[in-house]
Amino acid sequence: MSSPAISSSRCFVQRLMMSLPKPKPTSKPYPVGRDHPRKQRQDCTNIRGPLSLLQSRVRFLIHDVSDLDIAAKHARSVVRKRNPERAISTCKAIIGAMCDNGRSGDALDLFDFFFNEFKMKPDIATCNLIVKSHCEQSRLNDALELYNHLSSYHTPSPDHKTYDLLTKALVDAGSMDQALDLLLRGRNDLFNFLEPAMYMNLIRGYLERGNLDMAYQLRDDFKTCSTRNKITILNSAFVEYLFKQGNDEEAMGLYRTSLNNNGFTSNGAVGNAYLKVLLKYGKKTQAWSLFRYMVDNFDGWSAFREENINMMVNECFETGRFSDAVNIFAETKAKVDYLSVGAYRNLITRLCQNGRLSDAENVFGEFLKEYVTEADAATYKALIHAYVEAGREDDALQTVNKMIVANFHKVNIMFL
Repeated sequence: MSSPAISSSRCFVQRLMMSLPKPKPTSKPYPVGRDHPRKQRQDCTNIRGPLSLLQSRVRFLIHDVSDLDIAAKHARSVVRKRNPERAISTCKAIIGAMCDNGRSGDALDLFDFFFNEFKMKPDIATCNLIVKSHCEQSRLNDALELYNHLSSYHTPSPDHKTYDLLTKALVDAGSMDQALDLLLRGRNDLFNFLEPAMYMNLIRGYLERGNLDMAYQLRDDFKTCSTRNKITILNSAFVEYLFKQGNDEEAMGLYRTSLNNNGFTSNGAVGNAYLKVLLKYGKKTQAWSLFRYMVDNFDGWSAFREENINMMVNECFETGRFSDAVNIFAETKAKVDYLSVGAYRNLITRLCQNGRLSDAENVFGEFLKEYVTEADAATYKALIHAYVEAGREDDALQTVNKMIVANFHKVNIMFL
């Protein structure tokens, strides 16, 4: 390591490595933590169809119907196919959906079913879902046990996301020494280390505790192993710290020097980090200037993120500027030529929540004209609920019928 503070602490933190849970002898390939109540599983032996059809069914049940129990039933049937390893994306989808809906116990049950009971091999993204769930449920020891198992047996190996989740949880728990230990291990073990999230977790932790020396040493170390845009994202942690301390002038100075072109960037990831900070600390004018620069200098769809447009649309709603939200959305779409389904869903939902049904109907109509895929259940439900709230029962029923008709063809192909 190049930084003196980190180098001098190496011996100390190496001793702390012993504090991490060690892999325990177990009959299960992957530890899932303490036992959780398990519901009786539905019989899936009568589910038929090729693997590709089963995968489509699961996606449909998750995204279009929001019936996770039936989706889980169909997902479990993939283990009976000839090449179940091809269905890892489906396993990941149902486990992720359970986690997103606060059903941690069901997510653990599914993980145990696929990867312990039927000996499938998970990818690291699926393992990270369980690590994240453990961290969110304050089961940090369980998360560390799974990490240590993966780190020891390399099946699969922890990645940047694993270290990001764990270092954040450790910092939040006040375990700075263990968090630094994990950073050192990740810095040593990860190939082509570039991502800033793990470093930012530690830097924020040290800044909050007044240890500026370690925060700056970590920043200097990260500069030796990453790229300009990633380093710029990392600097947003220091900009935020200065705002938090009330040093607005210094914060804005660092903001302008960190980004290209005196405080502007066309990179979606970089812009997203600074938009969050600027909005959080009331720098609305600067945030809008940055956003408009990103739109005006758009140079490819991958450079502009769903988060960017959703953040600024939501900002309009927070300040009661409903028409501006619609106009900003339209202007952005005209410039970038493509906006994700999620961006449409966010705008339509926010319009419905604020009684702007006419605008929501117009945006929904544009969406149906431009996208081959149908709107998801969440978008339909937002419209239906808004119609009911407005006393427009006929429109609510018509929208229900549209949702049924839109999905009937899919149902007929996948289930009948």
